[in-house]
Amino acid sequence: MIPPEVPPLDAPAAAAVRDLAADVTRRGGGPPLSDAALGRLRSPAARHWRTAAGYAQLADGSLELLAADARSLEPLLDAVERDVATAFLVWSHGAGSAVGATLEGRGYHRIRVLHRLVRGLQDLPAARPLPTGIEVRALRVGVDEDAWLRVNAAAFASHPEQGRWSRADVEEREGEPWFRAGDVLLAWRDRALAGFHWTKVHPDGQGEVYILGVDPSAQGTGLGGALLDAGLHHLAGRGCPTVLLYVDDDNSAAMRLYERAGFSPADTDIQWRRPAPA
Repeated sequence: MIPPEVPPLDAPAAAAVRDLAADVTRRGGGPPLSDAALGRLRSPAARHWRTAAGYAQLADGSLELLAADARSLEPLLDAVERDVATAFLVWSHGAGSAVGATLEGRGYHRIRVLHRLVRGLQDLPAARPLPTGIEVRALRVGVDEDAWLRVNAAAFASHPEQGRWSRADVEEREGEPWFRAGDVLLAWRDRALAGFHWTKVHPDGQGEVYILGVDPSAQGTGLGGALLDAGLHHLAGRGCPTVLLYVDDDNSAAMRLYERAGFSPADTDIQWRRPAPA
């Protein structure tokens, strides 16, 4: 049976979807839903489909899929393809993801590869010094968001998603259970924000280089490497045994930065494009 499109989820339904996502994550692979999708479970700006064993969400031309098993994916995709007349993008998380195999079987096309890198935090070298005149302090909620958004947009101007963040996107993350203002390290030169390292601690205790960005005016000064080190030491101080991050396959400069910092490949996420409907 093909499930109907449903309104934004109420609180109990949203909690059930979060629980299913956590269970799928525990059973292996990457988180099946992004932070953005989890923040939109109750949003009328997204479209929603739900079954007893799965959930699908379409927002800004990108589909996210959550299913208890491979068999549960098919009715969700049937419903979305029936109800959506345009092409869209879909992520499959992890090389062994059932989502990827299902999409490939339906003729979806690979268009982007995102590497997941990891490193342990027990053997960190001394942190590289910050450039002269730089001071790092934690995010002040309600005060620093606009400065952060300006630098984020400049640092990720060519990124298909990250550079488009709005104040609402930041506030969504600030409302998540995992958010801590102290995990967002901001690098200031006088009153100007020069860069940042937003770190994250997952429920299982693993750390993440969530977003690392440097204003173009400060690139080439060594600030990116120093902020990376500062964030890794911060996560180690919070008790994280390991840290992960995501980097695009075509971002060779970032790959070199992270490999020099001791990261190694762990898995791969793939973005797919739906064939244009007939």
